[in-house]
Parts: sequence; C-alpha cells; structure tokens
Amino acid sequence: MKQKIAINIIMGFLGVGKTTAILNILKKKPAAEKWAVLVNEFGEVGIDGAILAEQTGMTISEVPGGCLCCVSGIPFQDALSQLIAQQQFDRILIEPTGLGHPKNLIRSLLSKEYAAHCELKASICLLDPRQLKNPRYQQHETFNDQCFLADVLVANKTDVCDAGDKQVFEQYAQAMLPAKSALGWVEQGNIDLSWLHLSSDTSRQGKQEQHSHNSTAGYQQTLQPVSLTAGQAFESFENQGMGYYSVGWLFAEDQVFDHGLLSEWLMLLNVERVKGLLITDQGTRVMNLRDQVFSEMVTRSLNQSRLEIIHNQALNKGKLEEGLLACLR
Repeated sequence: MKQKIAINIIMGFLGVGKTTAILNILKKKPAAEKWAVLVNEFGEVGIDGAILAEQTGMTISEVPGGCLCCVSGIPFQDALSQLIAQQQFDRILIEPTGLGHPKNLIRSLLSKEYAAHCELKASICLLDPRQLKNPRYQQHETFNDQCFLADVLVANKTDVCDAGDKQVFEQYAQAMLPAKSALGWVEQGNIDLSWLHLSSDTSRQGKQEQHSHNSTAGYQQTLQPVSLTAGQAFESFENQGMGYYSVGWLFAEDQVFDHGLLSEWLMLLNVERVKGLLITDQGTRVMNLRDQVFSEMVTRSLNQSRLEIIHNQALNKGKLEEGLLACLR
C-alpha cells in the first residue's frame, strides 16, 4: 500500500515571508522525494504561485481570488484532489492567504475524505516579532488564531529585531496552551526541515470558537487563474473581503517597465502590501513592498508581468493604473 501523502500548512499574516520560507524549504527537499505546493492568495493575479513556479520549476497548484481557509469547497477540493490523484507526491505544502483563518482548512484535511490518502503533519506559522508590539495585530482575530492553531510558531525577519522583540515573542508563544511542538527564531524564512515531520496536535482545534464567515462577505472565489487573451496588452483585476482590498494587473511579455521609474513609483506607495513579478529594461525582477520597505531580487525569464497591491482601505484603481502605466517604456 502506498504511503500516505504528508501535508504541511505554512501560514502567516500578510508579508511575513511565507513564500521565501517555502522556497528555502524546497531547497532542502530530499532528492528522492517528490513534493508539490498548493497556493491560495487573496488577490486574483496569483503572485506567490508564479514566484514559486519560476524559482523552483516544481508542481505548483493555485486557488486564486479567495480564502480556501474559510470556503474550503470546490476550488480547494478540486486542486488538492488533482494533486492526490497523480499518486506521485510524498509531501504537499499548502500556503493559505495571509488573511485566511486556518481552522476550517485543518478540519477539511482531517476529514475521512482526505485521511484515507493524506496525513496532516505540523502546521507552521510565521510571524514578524515586531508585529506583537502593534495593537493592530494584537487585536486581529485571524492573526492570533493563525498563531494559536500552529504546531510550530516561527519568528521570522529576526535580523531586524532586538532583544525586546525576542522577549515579547517568547512570552506570547509560551502563554499558548497546548504548548507549541517547537518555536523558531530565524532569518529569511530559514525553516528547520525537521519541523515538517512533527505531528499535528488536533487538540488545538477545540480551544477556539468557530470562526465566523461573516468577515468574508464580498469575497470573490475564482475557479481558474486569470489570464490574458491573445493580443491583449494588459488586464486588471480586483477583490475585497475581511476588511482588505486588492487590485492586480497582468501585462503581456512585450510590455517592458522602466526599472528606475517602476522602483521609485512602488517605493512611494502608501499601502499595506505590494508584490510582483515584472519584466523591466534591466531584466526580470521579483519586487516587494511591506511597511514601506522595498526589496527586489532577480528571477528567471518571464512570459508576462504581474503585480498585486493589497491595502486595508479601498484602493483608487484608476489612479494606481495611471501611475503604473507611466512606468512602461
């Protein structure tokens, strides 16, 4: 009988470094094993899945434009069932949207339907320790529940933290019962591969009240990743839910951005989160903006550009699009 597929959930709030952590995990993957990644994003454009596909060349399945944690229905079931049906994977990593509540996702993975084929292993939650000093995060239900339901709680981006941040993180983590299977203090999402093999503690499920679905009102659930039609230069997409708004764009391969203009424009945006895979006159780039901190890295050649902006207030799509188009060569 074929061994069950091990499943790990890699979760965390917006911009905490989940995709970077998964990239680092995949670099450490045993050569003899076959893994896949299932990615869910708040926005329609699907940046994280594209980054993982470009950087790893591995099997990446996407559920864009909705929260699989709260509506683990047809899109999620289809995506996971297709991976299981291939009967070739030893492990599947699931990256939910940073705005997703994981309780129903975990319950789905523990159901008889999946238990026959899969074994839910440790769920890992990343957080930025500096967030714990911010009342906005301390009072956010989803942020706290992600941390509570995780078997392994990992402080990431610790290279920009101080001793006070570490003390607050340890106090926050140690106050949670049942106790975490492991705690981490890492930089650049450098996850310890041994954490993936830890068991899932299902007793955490009984400690929280059922998550209300009212916060997902207005959520659009897309069954297939968005795309451009032949000859189309670009297209925009919008989504909203749980108090957040997103606008994203796809650009055809022949639409090349001026690297200097684009970088300067992105750095001036006063928004919660920006992420993109972009074709520029200085090569292809992964670009990120979180808490007004801009970063970029070189990536493989792309057949299209994609950019997503997420904010906790309504976005002026027309003004943003005007600024973005002005960055094209």
